[in-house]
Amino acid sequence: MNPPPNARRAFTLIELLIVVAIITILAAIAVPNFLEAMTRAKVSRVQSDLRTIATGLESYRSDNNDYPPNDGIFNVLPRELSTPISYLTSTNLIDPFNDREHHPVHGELARFYTYQLIVKVEEVARFTAIGRPPAIEAIDAPFLNEGALAFYGRWRMVSNGPDRVYSQPGLPIDAFNLRGNVLLGADIPYDPTNGTVSFGNIIRTQRHANGLPPRDG
Repeated sequence: MNPPPNARRAFTLIELLIVVAIITILAAIAVPNFLEAMTRAKVSRVQSDLRTIATGLESYRSDNNDYPPNDGIFNVLPRELSTPISYLTSTNLIDPFNDREHHPVHGELARFYTYQLIVKVEEVARFTAIGRPPAIEAIDAPFLNEGALAFYGRWRMVSNGPDRVYSQPGLPIDAFNLRGNVLLGADIPYDPTNGTVSFGNIIRTQRHANGLPPRDG
């Protein structure tokens, strides 16, 4: 007997399973590509932010004959870049690869880009006296970060990069030609050829706009 002309034909279980399998395969292809595209977009944003900050730093230097000191326990962007003269519209620039962090004591400060003025050991007392002590890795001195001024220039900026880790204490200290300095892996540049989410930081210094070259010695 033929079905009525207005009857609807239902999907069989096999057809439904085939549709579900196709959707699953497409999702398995599309989701990783989407996540990689998001990571690449964030990397581009960081590079743009660091470029903008570098321009502000150089403008500050042309007016003041030096760069501003570190600001706060997390070495956030110095307040002098936005007040009283606006070299940047805001210094509260959040690292998109650190945006999940919220320090229990320091709150939002844990989420910003890292900025460090590189200083000679004889300058430490001057900055400490004004409540702006340099980070240990920003001091060019034996047993700290000897040769930092020659290597970075006067400043160093860092984003945590897609792995969201600033340093890696578990690495052998000299495994990446760091000459035993206190950075413990934080100077390893992010390299997307090792995978979109791979170990390393996005780094810009006065001397090097993109990453860092191998360090001699």
